[in-house]
Amino acid sequence: AEHVGDVDLTSYLALRFTMKNALGLSVAGTPVPQNSQREDPRRDHEPADELWRRAERVALAIAGEAEVRPEDIGRVARVIALHPTKDHRFTWQRAYELNYQARLLGALSREQQKLDRPASQLVMCIDPRSEGMRRHLESDSTIETLGFAGFFGVPIRFVGHGARGGINSLPALLAPKHSMTEEPVHPRQARRQRVRLSIRDALATGIHAGERVTAAPFALAETAGWFLGIATALRTLAPHQTARVVRWLSTLTSPEVATTVTIADTFTVEERAAIAETGVRMMGLNRFAPLVVLAGHGSRSTNNLYESALDCGACGGNPGDVNARAAAAIFNDPGVREILAGKGIDVPADTFFVAAEHDTVSDHIVPLDTHLVPQTHRAALARFGTMQNNAADALVRERARDLPGASESHSAARTRRRASDWAEVYPELGLAGNAAFLIAPREISHGVDLQRRVFLHSYRPELDPDGTALETIMTAPVVVAQWINHQYYFSALNPDRLGSGTKTIHNAIGTIGVISGQGGDLRQGLPWQSVGVGSRLIHEPMRLAVIVQAPLARIGEIVANNQVLRSLFDNGWITLTAREDAAHPWHRYGKYGWSAIAAPASNPEGAHS
Repeated sequence: AEHVGDVDLTSYLALRFTMKNALGLSVAGTPVPQNSQREDPRRDHEPADELWRRAERVALAIAGEAEVRPEDIGRVARVIALHPTKDHRFTWQRAYELNYQARLLGALSREQQKLDRPASQLVMCIDPRSEGMRRHLESDSTIETLGFAGFFGVPIRFVGHGARGGINSLPALLAPKHSMTEEPVHPRQARRQRVRLSIRDALATGIHAGERVTAAPFALAETAGWFLGIATALRTLAPHQTARVVRWLSTLTSPEVATTVTIADTFTVEERAAIAETGVRMMGLNRFAPLVVLAGHGSRSTNNLYESALDCGACGGNPGDVNARAAAAIFNDPGVREILAGKGIDVPADTFFVAAEHDTVSDHIVPLDTHLVPQTHRAALARFGTMQNNAADALVRERARDLPGASESHSAARTRRRASDWAEVYPELGLAGNAAFLIAPREISHGVDLQRRVFLHSYRPELDPDGTALETIMTAPVVVAQWINHQYYFSALNPDRLGSGTKTIHNAIGTIGVISGQGGDLRQGLPWQSVGVGSRLIHEPMRLAVIVQAPLARIGEIVANNQVLRSLFDNGWITLTAREDAAHPWHRYGKYGWSAIAAPASNPEGAHS
């Protein structure tokens, strides 16, 4: 291990077995008796006569009216013996997954022509919910979309202006090494705002403290019960209107203050340039439009203990707006662009980056820090706003087909009102249905309806000559996506034990978890409303299929050098399929290397299982 590195227990045992075999010793260290019977672990130890009778029944069912010979029954018996009943479910699961993968690969078989230079570009998180928005926006040929992990390569701990605490806005795989804050553009206005926020924060803190202290709820009910009772009635009978009034009062008493993130105080110019270069190479950004929108994402819903599960996984279960703001500031930095030019990455002088946030409940993409947008780009930003509004309405109507209690005939506004209803257990369906992770240029999936089931990470091998960007994608975003995929997989596979049951009887235990009803253990996994409706599953439990377009030798080397990836791929937790480019066939990765697979049939309707 000191010389080679990364030697695991399996490799060590393999070496021991090999040496014992070469020395003529048994694996157990003692001679094997001549009359011992080696047991085949694949067998069910089914009695021979019962095995033969079952094989005969199967052979007759297959043959129909044709004659069944003893040798035919023998062949069936051999298959049954080598494929015991306990393995049948695994075989069906594998067949189910291969069916989906074949359809998906068929939809990705042809590359399409790309624009010379789009009028605008949108970089969204790889989250499957972004796929629908990207697809609807790309109906306009003047826009290009790309996928990148939602923290945009900027791992930070963020403390907002006037906030009481901070958040770690980065993947759980990483630890924050930099803290970023924000500064008000108008300090005098910010001071007045801070006073208002302090008063409001004190009231909210007092109410919440009264809910937690043992005797305080009785006093709270006596003093504020009438007011809170009226508020509860309004929230129940008219949730949307109540939410609008609350937002209006909040804006009236505490208007938003324009701020800028302190990116220059957080990272040196060399660190900022390294972040920008990594981002360009990882997302395959080979040209720059005049307007580039970096959209993080978050989810807004009321009375939802699992709200963080709907936010950005790449940002530690927080909204990605902060990281988008930081990334936009880095890319707009003249010093960063000068360093990038020296590395062969020329960002045109007329290119401006704008931060935004995609609300996955309303599907609106809201620009941030608009006070920083120069006059030369305001018309382009306004045009993007019109495009995203149209795309958001179309996507909300599409999602309404799957939302319980909603309908495609409902207006987009009616579907969006679900976020304000504190009795709504399905504000959105999150990542239900996630099944694949695509690492490739956007051209091969452009125009394909992927049903919001695929993580889409843009990548171009020609921008990554040493494979560093691909290695980062496979060892970070892919691993996080696998966590998400298995969270849904096991919550759907065994919702009673590995999920957390229905939301409707959840009680929060402090800030550490939930229980069902008034007792029992803390529940784990996702609630039933994330994976099912009534008694029907809405999430298809499939292991993540990773699909890559890049040199096979490079992919194989990355997997061979990383124990986590080897464990995931070799043990069948996730699968890996790849091809060199659109002109080469697909290959599937296995324990013994790559094997070519039959050309999948073209599937213009996308990947449906």
